[in-house]
Amino acid sequence: MAAQTIDDIIQTLTDIIDECRQANSRLGYFPAMYRKVTVRIKEGVENGRFEDPARMEQLDIVFAQRYIEAYRQHRQGRQPTRAWAYAFARAQDTEPTVLHHLLLGMNAHINLDLGIAAAQVCQNCALEPLKNDFFEVNLVLAGLLDEVQEGVNQSSPFFRYLDALGGSADEALGNFSIQRARQAAWEKAQALHQLAPEAHPALIDRYDRATTLLAKLICPPFSVSEIFTGLTGQIATPEPHEIIAALA
Repeated sequence: MAAQTIDDIIQTLTDIIDECRQANSRLGYFPAMYRKVTVRIKEGVENGRFEDPARMEQLDIVFAQRYIEAYRQHRQGRQPTRAWAYAFARAQDTEPTVLHHLLLGMNAHINLDLGIAAAQVCQNCALEPLKNDFFEVNLVLAGLLDEVQEGVNQSSPFFRYLDALGGSADEALGNFSIQRARQAAWEKAQALHQLAPEAHPALIDRYDRATTLLAKLICPPFSVSEIFTGLTGQIATPEPHEIIAALA
């Protein structure tokens, strides 16, 4: 049954997180972070942060349902979009870092799903009035980066060491990447909004292919440990369920 409220979305994400923790699956990294975003959006809707709270809630629901449906398709052995299929496939691999897994999810969800969701919400109305609220979410996401980083750091002294080496560079890159991705998502929404519905599948397929190519740049489909033989085996990293708990 499709979600009707943001609370429904939060509960569904909680169920997915619990399922992944029990399975000790890296598939739980993204929803653990995404639930935080959704809670912040809910608070913004309730506190008057957005110009049109009802429309923002609708966008949040439609947007989240795309991830939830992709996750369910994967779990049921069905084929989600290419971008999500790649992200889910890499979750079976021990090689990518926690950050890689999170970026793969953000790539699929922002670079592909977000523009589609915005166009869908505004299919029978003008798109432009959504713009300010759409970009207000950038500030919500940026504010969560330090919190997410701290959650990852708490899960392992090794991650704390890497963060100390990187300083604020990783957070700055994250902010920049999110802003660029959301700008591209808005442009995709504009393109879809201008097209007749029957033309959407072909354009969405193009977007999916491009997003999947970007995913392969974020996290290439080969193992770095094949180059640095034995290095990863010398590093004690937490179990996936521990990282999910830290992120959540």
